[in-house]
This record gives sequence, C-alpha cells and structure tokens, in this order.
Amino acid sequence: MRLSFILALAVLDTSCGGSDSSVTGTTKPIIPTPPVTPVAPVVTTSVDMKNTAFTPSAIQVSSGAVVTFTNSDGFAHNVTFANTAIGNTGNYSTGAKTLTMPAAAGSYTFQCTLHGGMNGSVTVQ
Repeated sequence: MRLSFILALAVLDTSCGGSDSSVTGTTKPIIPTPPVTPVAPVVTTSVDMKNTAFTPSAIQVSSGAVVTFTNSDGFAHNVTFANTAIGNTGNYSTGAKTLTMPAAAGSYTFQCTLHGGMNGSVTVQ
C-alpha cells in the first residue's frame, strides 16, 4: 500500500509539474536601437585618409569641383566611387590624388576597396 502511494505521488508530481507551452525559455528585454543620425556634410574639397578612415567622411562641394584625397596612413588606400563616371584614384601609399566631381547635383558614395568600412560621400550642390 505504501509503495502504491509513493508511485501515485510520483505520477501526480510529473503530470502536474509540466511546463507552460506558451513560455519558451528565458525572455530578454528588447532594447530599441537609437536612430542613426546622418552625418552633415562638411563644405570642403579636401579629404584625409588616416587611421583607415576618410576625414571628413561626408563632404559638400560645388558642381565640377576638384576634390583632393590625401593618404596620411603610409600604407595603400584607394578612392573608388560607386558611380563609375567619376573614376577612382587607384592604390597609393603616400601623397595626394584628385578627382573631379560631376556637374549633376546629387550624393555620390565612395569607399576604399582595400579596407572594409572605409566609406564616404560627396554631396554636389
């Protein structure tokens, strides 16, 4: 009789202690990400490449302006525009290269294809 009672309790314990199928593991609070604030373009025709970054990374120029890209890192970088009509500088380790911006107003993005995340933009007004 005692054994029957213990078995009954064991069955009761496993059948009543089940899990709620609506809860799946631990829940983590959702932390909202702050909105990305666009970088206001700097009015200049000079961009420095230093610490594997373009500085400033966003510039504003006049139609047809010539922009000078100076490599201050001492190792190879390049300036490659998404709009192939603008061209690119090719790889260079020191000194400066220039590129002429288009006459058409708009925003033109560029990058160093040697270093991921090294990006910039030119706004032509």
